[in-house]
Amino acid sequence: MSEPIRVEKIIPKGQGLAKAVIARALELKLPFEVRNKSRFSEMLSDGREVHFFLPRGNVLVDGDILVADDGSMIKVSAANQQVVTIASNDAHQLMKAAYHLGNRHIPTQLGKGFLRIEPDSVLEVMIGHLGLEAIHELAPFEPETGAYGGGHRHSHAETFDSDYALAQKVYAEHEKPHVHGPGCSHHHHADHDHSHEH
Repeated sequence: MSEPIRVEKIIPKGQGLAKAVIARALELKLPFEVRNKSRFSEMLSDGREVHFFLPRGNVLVDGDILVADDGSMIKVSAANQQVVTIASNDAHQLMKAAYHLGNRHIPTQLGKGFLRIEPDSVLEVMIGHLGLEAIHELAPFEPETGAYGGGHRHSHAETFDSDYALAQKVYAEHEKPHVHGPGCSHHHHADHDHSHEH
């Protein structure tokens, strides 16, 4: 039996990869509960075992490409799972439901004319009180992951700091002016020396 492979790298939605390369990736269908984790193991369709060590606070979405240590590529798909779909032609009613679900920090998928959540009897009663019907079905579940790209399991400031540090490093390597961000105290001058570090 072959050795398990290790995955640490995510290419969001396969950005920058040729379609032919993505087409060769093995598909791995995962429910939301697993796509929410950073450490887990799965079996691929070709029989290989994969151990995932992904950045914490990351939520995998349909279309993400994962790169294994042996160069293999895996395409993430949202698996069908038990969900509750709240469909309505009344946009105002749906907005009210979305507001109440968001207020409770419930992972919610927003679609055209529908909301989708994981089954929860208490929430289903609330939805009924709002005059909407909660329909149980099997479907992929892809809740919103937050306005700043991550889930709400880490602070946005934390994400910004690491992104900002990475941007600074990239710019320094290319000897370009650095990225000006919050806390940057100096002003722009034509003769300003950008070679210093923060």
